[in-house]
Amino acid sequence: MKRAQMIALGVACSLVCAAQAATDVQKRAAIDKGLEYLAQSQQADGRWVYSGGVEDTAATGAALLAFMEEGYGPGVNVVLGGADYGDVVGDGLAYLLGQAQPYTIGPQTYGNPDTNGNGIGVKFVPGGNSSRDTYVTGLALPAVARAEMMHPGSTVSTGPFAGQSYSTVIQDAVDYFAYGQNESGSARGGWRYSANSGDSDNSTTQWAPVGMFYGQAAGATVPQFVKNELGYWVDYIQYLGGTPGTGAYGSSGYNSPTYLNNESKTGGLLIEMAFADMAGVGSPYALDHPDVQAALAYLDRQWQSPANSTYNGNLGNPYAMWSIYKGLEATIGMDDLTYITNMRPFDATTMALDPGVTWNWLEDYHEFLVDTQNANGSWNGYAYWTGPLAAAWYINILQAPLFPPEAVPVPGALVLGGFGAAFVGWLRRRRTL
Repeated sequence: MKRAQMIALGVACSLVCAAQAATDVQKRAAIDKGLEYLAQSQQADGRWVYSGGVEDTAATGAALLAFMEEGYGPGVNVVLGGADYGDVVGDGLAYLLGQAQPYTIGPQTYGNPDTNGNGIGVKFVPGGNSSRDTYVTGLALPAVARAEMMHPGSTVSTGPFAGQSYSTVIQDAVDYFAYGQNESGSARGGWRYSANSGDSDNSTTQWAPVGMFYGQAAGATVPQFVKNELGYWVDYIQYLGGTPGTGAYGSSGYNSPTYLNNESKTGGLLIEMAFADMAGVGSPYALDHPDVQAALAYLDRQWQSPANSTYNGNLGNPYAMWSIYKGLEATIGMDDLTYITNMRPFDATTMALDPGVTWNWLEDYHEFLVDTQNANGSWNGYAYWTGPLAAAWYINILQAPLFPPEAVPVPGALVLGGFGAAFVGWLRRRRTL
């Protein structure tokens, strides 16, 4: 980027930021420090290390999404902290797409998942069926979809799909999820670790709708039967026993309505409700639907629960917070003051709000993340959810991008340099930081 462009954009940002309170500056700083941490921890082959196995692909997808939600794409030529963010994203996408694998698909009981007729689905785990197929593909697909939205018409340069368009890979990944949805028994409409596994769980299931939401925004077609079928799983997995408004009422179980119910799976349930059609009705779950209301009420009761037992709790559990964030944004939005009221008390002596901003669920999340970030830009995370995966999810929450994502390219991403694209991307969000 030319020095004159950098100065002009810097002046524009300073004029806008001057009217913002300290918390906005802190959020901006936390995002920048987090991205710098991710850039410095990227490996030479473009990936981010999570476990040294296929989970690295999932971490890479999450990290890439954090960069691209700021408007940083391949070729932006922005050097921050000694790293060119254009190269960071370009190298990461090359690694990610190098992991894409073809998977043979065909007609299923309730519909044909092969929307483009090529007989191929795409997953991002090499080899045959794996216990990580749904998780990894659900985290990889959003990054590829966001890259296509930023640079429509992109072509894959490496791996099994070299020479094919991003849009083909995205559609085939959506088709893979459509093919892999379970079709019978209590598992009907959900997903588990691999395609057509015959059983479903609601920790895994959320990743298919997450991936398809992004794929759909990038122009892919989701077969209607997939949304219809998901309604059966949503109806099954939510616990609606006992006394309404107490205990686990409204929450999501794991593979049955009463087993391992917790906050993260209930966030996932809201994501699924936003994607599904109600079983046998053919229309989406609305905010005023009693099942949606019950899920929201459960999350409100559990809001201040700290991370515990790997998957349980809210604050401090990256897996739960990211899931809950997406679920709440998809149902009540970022500015809601009605459904989540059991936040941590606002303390004016240690916390600050921007003028005109009211303390709500998203502000509580943001305050927590700013307060717990490490000096090097990372977060401690919890249990399995540490390192680059925790940082990527937490950065995404701080960025507060729209979810479900908009079906339009990022404005200015092809015209402006990195700082300009990041600035435009920052201003376009539903809530201004």
